[in-house]
Amino acid sequence: MGSKAFVAARAEMGGTKPKGVEPDRIEFYKHTHYTSEKGWSSLEAETHYNNMIDLKDIYTSGESSMTIDEIVDTVLCTKSGYIKGLGYGPKPNTTTATQRRTAELEDSLEKAKQEAASAQHDLQKRLNAAETEVENQQSQIQDKQSQIQEQQSQIKALNSQLETVVAR
Repeated sequence: MGSKAFVAARAEMGGTKPKGVEPDRIEFYKHTHYTSEKGWSSLEAETHYNNMIDLKDIYTSGESSMTIDEIVDTVLCTKSGYIKGLGYGPKPNTTTATQRRTAELEDSLEKAKQEAASAQHDLQKRLNAAETEVENQQSQIQDKQSQIQEQQSQIKALNSQLETVVAR
């Protein structure tokens, strides 16, 4: 493959995959270290590739498992900021910056959850107070209706007495 930039090589290989599907690192290693015209770039590259394929066969089909990235890291050994076989390119997922950002996001999520729980608690209190107020008002309405009915009964009784007095 030569000294083509990592991004360019990755983009070139990505053209053979369905859109949005990244090649796995074992495929990419072969793509960058093997050509059909010249074969493997070195005996070491071929040995590494064969070791990766062997580990892939063992660990992706059995009870114990390893991801493709873990297999490549095991065979090639990675250093911070540099992935052997890929060169300087994507940083390993376990960088300090990534861990710090993940921790920040987790803290932010926890704070948002607490705020949401507090807001929900406050809203529940307000709802309970409103329900109590509605119940009190309904009780007052029923009392007033009872008073009105009682007064209407008294008015009827007084009208009856008045008619009796007027009829005499």
